[in-house]
Amino acid sequence: MKYKSNNTLFFAIVIVMVVVFVLVLLYVLGGDGNDTPDPQIEAGISYLEALEQKDPADVQAVRKQIHQARLEAQRDALLKQLEDGTIDPFSLFKDFAIMGDSRAVGFWYRDFLDKSRVLADGGHTIRNIEGQLDALVALNPSTIYLCYGLNDTSIGYWKTAESYVEEYIQCVRMIQSRLPDATIVVSSILPAKDPAFQKSRKWYNIPDWSAALEKACEANGVIFANCDRLAVDYSNLWDPDGIHFRKEFYPYWASSLMAAILMEGVE
Repeated sequence: MKYKSNNTLFFAIVIVMVVVFVLVLLYVLGGDGNDTPDPQIEAGISYLEALEQKDPADVQAVRKQIHQARLEAQRDALLKQLEDGTIDPFSLFKDFAIMGDSRAVGFWYRDFLDKSRVLADGGHTIRNIEGQLDALVALNPSTIYLCYGLNDTSIGYWKTAESYVEEYIQCVRMIQSRLPDATIVVSSILPAKDPAFQKSRKWYNIPDWSAALEKACEANGVIFANCDRLAVDYSNLWDPDGIHFRKEFYPYWASSLMAAILMEGVE
């Protein structure tokens, strides 16, 4: 491999030298007798000479930056399409699994995604993750979306947001131990709306618990999908119970989940 790298570098230097020679020759032959060199040619020669002197590692770093810029441009274009609604967000869900509660059930119940890849059920909290790990491992998804929080905030297992997010991160680590190559995305906890608070006043705490979850994810290097703006932009898409969502809401939620991955950047 080292021989191949040196060989490639040798040919690159030869090519650079040839280009420099051609540019100089063109300058000499095309000169008008004026001793003042063409600034563009001089700049080109200087750039090529600088490339010739560069360390191969530096050249590789530049190539990586160019590749990164291309990928980021593709990402930004895709994000714009998601925001404009010109692309179906569910077409981007490939080799995935969604885990969560009754809200997450809507991804298959509303006929958007394959039921076998939505490991969710009414009443579920993050404490149901362990019991579904074998099913998750059997799917072996490359991306896992965790959509919990509705029941977690009201059921009373956790007295504080801090204790909850600590256990949430432990659940993420548990998944990672079984599926180390999978990308995990944690959805923010979407708020409840009236008349849901008649059922549980604890749901007033959802914004605080979701904010604590976001901080914990950031501190532990876990991708967090902040979906807060959906509650403002599409507040009319909550079901009359103030808890669940209408069918039209799910594409927006899916777009936010996908955007979180795209915004995370590319290697």
